[in-house]
Amino acid sequence: MPGGQTPSLSPETAAKYRRVVQLRTAGGSFDEIAEQVGYASRSGAKMAYDRALKWWGNEAVDDLRLIQGERLEQLWRHLFAQILADSQLETPYRTERLSNAAVNILKHQAALYGLESPKQVEISGEDGGAITTDIGEMLRERIGMAKAGVLSLDQGEEKNGSDE
Repeated sequence: MPGGQTPSLSPETAAKYRRVVQLRTAGGSFDEIAEQVGYASRSGAKMAYDRALKWWGNEAVDDLRLIQGERLEQLWRHLFAQILADSQLETPYRTERLSNAAVNILKHQAALYGLESPKQVEISGEDGGAITTDIGEMLRERIGMAKAGVLSLDQGEEKNGSDE
C-alpha cells in the first residue's frame, strides 16, 4: 500500500482468519482447516494462517508460543510419569526410548523459549596469537614496500629508482 498504509480486513476475512488460527492452535492440519473454513486446498489455509499471523503480529505468535509450551509441558509430564513407572519394571530399552523422547521435548522447550545461548567460537593461531596466512604476509610486505617508496600501489610494480 502507498505511504505504508495497511489495508483493512473485511469482517468476513477477519472471522475466517480468526477461525484458522483457532483451529491451528487446537492442532488442526491445514487440510482439516481448509475443509472446515472453506478454502479450496491446504495451501489456501496455510496462506490464510500466515496472513493472520502477519496481520495480528506478535500477539498471535505469543499466544501460539504459550499454547505450544503447554503442549510440550503435558507431553513432558506424561513421559516422565512413564519413565518413572518403567524404571520400576526394569525395561531398559523402553525406558531409554522414553528418556530420549523426553530429552527431545526439553530441546523443543529450550528452543521455544530461547533458552539456548549462542555459541561463540574463537580461532587463533600458534600459541594463541593471530592467524597468519601467505596472503596476509604478502600484503604486509607490499604495504611496507609502498611506505618505503619502493612499490607503487596503483600499479603493483616495483620501482627501480630510475625514472624511465
